[in-house]
Amino acid sequence: MMDQERMLRTAFLVGAVTDAIALVPMTLPPMAKLLWGFDDTSGAYRFAMGYGASLMLGWTVLLVWASQRPVERRFIAALTVLVISGLVITEVIAVSSGYLAAWRMVPTWGLQAALLGLFAGGYHHATRRRLLT
Repeated sequence: MMDQERMLRTAFLVGAVTDAIALVPMTLPPMAKLLWGFDDTSGAYRFAMGYGASLMLGWTVLLVWASQRPVERRFIAALTVLVISGLVITEVIAVSSGYLAAWRMVPTWGLQAALLGLFAGGYHHATRRRLLT
């Protein structure tokens, strides 16, 4: 079993890499078309993606910072679970309303499920360990 420090550091670094990769389709419309099938990259789309990309970049830096002292900064893992959950809800709404094909989101949802497991597992590691012993 991984210790809490290693589990949290892994979660923070994997999350940071994932966020950095997510910046690509957010800042390059041709990649958004390839990944999500978006044809309309109007000014409103670019404005919204610019806001999202700024937040994504900030969260990437936050996760790298948290990885430096993972146990001390473990609450960042709980906040990240909240952020990922919000992204999933947004994606489900986009799929449900027909703006996005579900098949395009399946790999993302798989990655998000793994990330949720890492972040929640790292955050609750000490509690889970006490319950098992």
